[in-house]
Amino acid sequence: MLTQLDFCYLFEYICDKESKNLKLECNSELDRKGIDARVNEINFQIAKITQRKEARSASKKKSLITIPYAVFNLEDFERKIGSKRVKDKTGYQNSLEAFKKYFIRLNNGFVVFHENYLRTIIENISDIEKLKKVVEEISGELAGG
Repeated sequence: MLTQLDFCYLFEYICDKESKNLKLECNSELDRKGIDARVNEINFQIAKITQRKEARSASKKKSLITIPYAVFNLEDFERKIGSKRVKDKTGYQNSLEAFKKYFIRLNNGFVVFHENYLRTIIENISDIEKLKKVVEEISGELAGG
C-alpha cells in the first residue's frame, strides 16, 4: 500500500514540477479491480519483485501496465559481486546498477521510487505500446540484463 502511495505522490509531484497536465486516479473502486492507479485510459499495477530472476514484464492486458518494484537484498548482491566463488558477476552488477538508477533505499530499509523511473513513465504515457516497451526494458535491467 505504501508503495502505491509513493508511486502516486511522486507521479503527481513530477507532473506538477514539470507542468504536465495528467490526471492520476487511485481509489478503492480501482483497487478492487486490481488497479493501483490510472492515468487517462492506462491502468497501472505496482508489483513487488524480490529477486532479479523474478523480474516481470508489462502485462498482456491491453491497458494494464505492471510496474516492477524491486526489493532486493543489496548487501547479498554486493557480497556476490565481491566473492571469488561467483564466476559471473555481471547479472548482479547490472541489477544493482538498475536498482540504484530506479529506486532509493531509505535508512530504515524502505524502498521508494526514484524520479528517474517515474519520469520515464510520464514521458511515454501518450503511447501505451511505447510505455509497455519502456517498462519491459526496466524489468530487463532489474533482471540483470
